[in-house]
Amino acid sequence: MAERFDIERVLDLKKWEALQEKIAVATDLAIILVDYRGKPITRHSQVKPFCQLAREHPELSVYCEKCDARGGVEAVRTGKPFIYRCHFDIIDMAIPIMVDNHYVGAIMAGEIMTTAHQDQLEQVLNLSDREDIHRFKAQHQKLIDAYPRFSLTKLTEMAAMLEQLSEYIVTEAIKKDYLVKAYKQTLRIAKRDPSEAAFSAEDTADLEFVREDLRQSLLEKRLTTAGVYQTKNRTLQPAVDAVFANKAAHLDLAQLAELVNLSPTYLSRLLREEFGEPFSQIYAKLKIHWAEELLSSTDLSVAEISDSLGYLEPSYFIRSFKKITGTTPLKWRQGTGK
Repeated sequence: MAERFDIERVLDLKKWEALQEKIAVATDLAIILVDYRGKPITRHSQVKPFCQLAREHPELSVYCEKCDARGGVEAVRTGKPFIYRCHFDIIDMAIPIMVDNHYVGAIMAGEIMTTAHQDQLEQVLNLSDREDIHRFKAQHQKLIDAYPRFSLTKLTEMAAMLEQLSEYIVTEAIKKDYLVKAYKQTLRIAKRDPSEAAFSAEDTADLEFVREDLRQSLLEKRLTTAGVYQTKNRTLQPAVDAVFANKAAHLDLAQLAELVNLSPTYLSRLLREEFGEPFSQIYAKLKIHWAEELLSSTDLSVAEISDSLGYLEPSYFIRSFKKITGTTPLKWRQGTGK
């Protein structure tokens, strides 16, 4: 991996924080998202008074970050959520976030106590010889005593829930990041004037970026997602990926051929072998398939769906839809119960 994956690049932090806050309120857990170094990258949801004071302390806050970092690393080592005691003997848990088998951060949750057997949990940072830690804890012991208490079984269940949630959210975020990036790049190709005789140096660089990005992201890394077609002929994958990533445009064979270094005629033949019919027919069916997905899963109007799929006029979209499905988009939607 040439550079460390930046989790802030793929997560919509505003949406994440809104969800994080709701989970924190529902579970009575304090929750924060940290990077691989233990540094916070979101605000702290439902932080408890004692921990708030500790994290705002100019000298003691560094130990909170060290506990977060060590907890995250231990979670990676064990391959599962790690529930532990911090330097103040308060319970926290680390749910690792992995991308391509690399640790990029963690969901840190906790600021709670157990109903029993708390000493069975590992303490990741022992500062029992530090007088300032003892003084700070004794000074605010009433705040610690007010912390919620859960059984170890309940803690394990909550950690498993957060693990599944984080896996889903990060997976979806990575898919979105890839598709947005591929869309922005391929859209420049789709809008290019077909009569242009030659490409500029910038165009050539863009084309190479798209070609390599599509191969790496969906073919070599095998990022399989619902609705992404995996070709039998590996040579065709970048061209097919470009079609799926750029649903709002109409890429022609000449543009797709450039992505795979083939002539349009030869690409047309390979695509026909791949799909069993002319690519123009497959492309038309794909557009209608995507329209069906939008009709059943969104409240977008027929005109909005038509526009999102690159049709010049809603009337043409409706005719195309009826030709392939035998009914109109509105009747199709009514039939699905949307």
